[in-house]
Amino acid sequence: MNLATEFAFVVGEKYENEKGVFTVMSIEKDEMVIRWTNGEEAETSLEFQDRIQQRRNWEKALQQKNADAVKPPPRKPRTSKSAKQNPSAQKNPAVSTAGKRAV
Repeated sequence: MNLATEFAFVVGEKYENEKGVFTVMSIEKDEMVIRWTNGEEAETSLEFQDRIQQRRNWEKALQQKNADAVKPPPRKPRTSKSAKQNPSAQKNPAVSTAGKRAV
């Protein structure tokens, strides 16, 4: 059964799975030989490694989405304390104090 993979493996390129970084040594039909950095080799199916790569990419995208969702919203500009205590002073600054008695 020759299933088309969505992930294109290339001989000589490096990829990563749960065991670590590996290099694709050869591809023949639906199988490939991979070698990890420690020298260990394995023959595995393209379909299996394709599923691993797709899941890892999905997990990374999900982590990024969650990280973006956790970011706090931008802060609102702060207003001065005097504006909070006496809002009419800021609304109409041209109001004259003439005619008021000094204490």
